[in-house]
Amino acid sequence: MEDGNTKKPLKQSGNKAKDIYNTYLKFEGGKTIPITSNDTINDIEKIEDKEDSAGLEIDEKNRMLQSKDEEIQKLKEEVAKLETQIEQLMKEKSDLHEQLLRKVAEFENFRRRTQKEKEEIIKYGNEKLLAEFLSILDDLGNAVQNSKQNVDFDAMAKGIELIWLKAKKIFEQAGVVEIDSPVGKPFDVEYHDALMTMPSDLPEGYVVQELQKGYKFFDKVLRHTKVITSSGPSGNDGKNNEM
Repeated sequence: MEDGNTKKPLKQSGNKAKDIYNTYLKFEGGKTIPITSNDTINDIEKIEDKEDSAGLEIDEKNRMLQSKDEEIQKLKEEVAKLETQIEQLMKEKSDLHEQLLRKVAEFENFRRRTQKEKEEIIKYGNEKLLAEFLSILDDLGNAVQNSKQNVDFDAMAKGIELIWLKAKKIFEQAGVVEIDSPVGKPFDVEYHDALMTMPSDLPEGYVVQELQKGYKFFDKVLRHTKVITSSGPSGNDGKNNEM
């Protein structure tokens, strides 16, 4: 007859909770634990599910924290890089500011130097021409002295003519030339200055007489030629009209 306390072999259960329970019975030496229903096993399964779920949540939080740490590290690297760029830009700004100040000072010095040179050019621009005219003064002085000691008027007239030709040459070398005689030509307001009109055989508006020579300085009129123009053959009863 078999003993009523003889242990029966544990059957393998398809349920994990039941397996835990059977294993517990085996190691507890056959102590009987009253189980009134499957609720206990279900509770054990719920506890296991909660433990598994808690483990998953911890792993997920750890992954999130690791991701956050990586993002923070990247942001720190970006901030460090931006700080380096800012320092470089500030240095470049300082260098450019110094260069600008130097350029402003150089420009101011250049402006002052140019202004001074311009004033000197205006002041001494005729220096060479005036030096040429000194010889004319010498010749005129000699002519005056000779006129007091010599009564040869022909020689005096020839000497004066030579001085005049010399002066004329100096003017031509400086760019000053005579305006061509306008007598017998139409009046040109660009080169002529009409002082009066008079009747003549020339058509109205033509130059009858040259009163004072005009001169050009290269292409610019230095002095207009003073002239008398014709009022036509009938001529206003022969009366002169001042312009």
